[in-house]
Amino acid sequence: MAVAVTVLAAVPAIWWLLRDPTPYSLRKTPAVTVTVHAENSEYPDTQGTADDVDLLVKVYIQRLESGDASDLARIGAPWYTGRQRAAREMVDRYSAHAGGPVEAIVQEPVVPYLADVDLHFGDGQRQTLQLSRDHDDVWWLQLGAGDPTAP
Repeated sequence: MAVAVTVLAAVPAIWWLLRDPTPYSLRKTPAVTVTVHAENSEYPDTQGTADDVDLLVKVYIQRLESGDASDLARIGAPWYTGRQRAAREMVDRYSAHAGGPVEAIVQEPVVPYLADVDLHFGDGQRQTLQLSRDHDDVWWLQLGAGDPTAP
C-alpha cells in the first residue's frame, strides 16, 4: 500500500517537472544567427534571465525575419491587447534587419518576471524588447497594450 501511494504521488511530480509549458518553438526555416548573453553584472540573476529568454529571443528574430505578423503576434503576451497591430508595426520596421547575425544583450532585471533585451542587428540597427514572464514561467513579448505584471 505504501508503495502504491508513493508511486501515485511521484507521477504528478515527475509530470510537472518534465512538462514544457512553452507554446512556441524555433522552426527549421528561416535559420537565424542569434547570440544571447547577459550584460556584465554583479548579479547572477542576469545570466539566469538570459538563459531563460534565449528561446523567445531566437523565436522573435525568426518570426520577424519571416515577415508574418500573425505568427509574430502569437509570441506576444496573451493578456495584452492589440498584439496583431503591434506585430505588424514591428515587422514593417525591423524585418529587413533580421536576416543577418543578431546580438541580444539581456539587461540586469529590475524584477524577476520582467526583462529588457537590447538587440543589435548585423546592419547596425538596434531595438529593445520588453519581455514578461507568466505564472507558468513562460516568457512572452510585451506586444501591444497591457500590464506587464498581470498575466
